[in-house]
Amino acid sequence: MTATSTLTVDLLSYSKNLENIRGRLPSGCDIMAVVKADAYGLGAVPIAKRAIEVGVAMLGVASVAEGAELREAGIEAPILVMVQPRQDDLPIAVRDKLRLTLSDLQTAEWLGDVARKAKSVASVHCEIDTGMGRQGFAVEEASQGLSDVTRISNVDIEGIFTHFASADIAEDPFTENQIRSFRQLLKQLDKDGIPYEAAHAANSAAIFNYPQSYFDMVRAGLCSYGVWPGKRPDNVESLERVVTWESSIVLIRDMPGGASVSYGRTYRVPGPTKLAAVPVGYADGYRVALSNRGDVLVRGQRCPVRGRVTMNEMMVDVTDVADAVVGDKVTLIGRDGTGEVTVEELAERANTIPYEIITGIGAAVAREYRL
Repeated sequence: MTATSTLTVDLLSYSKNLENIRGRLPSGCDIMAVVKADAYGLGAVPIAKRAIEVGVAMLGVASVAEGAELREAGIEAPILVMVQPRQDDLPIAVRDKLRLTLSDLQTAEWLGDVARKAKSVASVHCEIDTGMGRQGFAVEEASQGLSDVTRISNVDIEGIFTHFASADIAEDPFTENQIRSFRQLLKQLDKDGIPYEAAHAANSAAIFNYPQSYFDMVRAGLCSYGVWPGKRPDNVESLERVVTWESSIVLIRDMPGGASVSYGRTYRVPGPTKLAAVPVGYADGYRVALSNRGDVLVRGQRCPVRGRVTMNEMMVDVTDVADAVVGDKVTLIGRDGTGEVTVEELAERANTIPYEIITGIGAAVAREYRL
């Protein structure tokens, strides 16, 4: 039994992207490889292992469970849980020596109790809300809040960080203000004698758009996989594509003019048309929003999706691919000949963001790795 489609992850291109990022950083500035959400759907364990081989300083995950999975795979590198954990997860975090994001004093107190009972010291990275409006100590109150954290035994502030709301916009006044606010806070913490080892702020977009936000470490997520949050600017063209998603044609039908296609009859062929069935649908992560909007590649030629994408298959128009046959490769994401379909393109056509496209590729899709 084989999967109906395959996601191929090019680990060499991933390595090159991390090296590209490293080349932009000043001496002494480290990289955190963000591998949350199963490395954006690409496979956290193989991606994390490659990142460590390249020499990143830390890994970033979203939950204690994700961090525990990496530990179970034998990964010993520092791991930061980037979403503040639930109280019930603290014992596992302490057991596995995970760094935890901290946004309030109550969680710090709970963590201290757990660490004391385990005769351990828990390292935390305190998030500062400079405008993201999500988690974190409010920047105006952060100095006092972090001072309170330092009084809790068995809890050590290893890092201070913030998160940008709109760093994908170059020369954005809001982002620039976030950077200034964070820098001012760090000066205040130094004045107040609050110790920490590393400050970090730059996410993927800021790595390319805001070099003044590098501080001691940058967090490389989406960009390390060769994807940009929106339309790729010129300064990221050197990033290599890491992901290819392919399937194959399982049926070709000659449809008469006027015939309707798929549920809801949202498309009618204008004249005699050759349609190919591809065994990929929204259960695999190819979005319904791409119905009558997406393109795939067959023999290097663009072929439009016709009719509604269904749970397990979709129809594409191969009329202009004269020699198309059952078994032909269908490229959903990636290159074939001179043609290319990108994650960013699919996101734009589906009216969503690239993150949702790449993380939404389902578990039923086989993963293969090019070393």
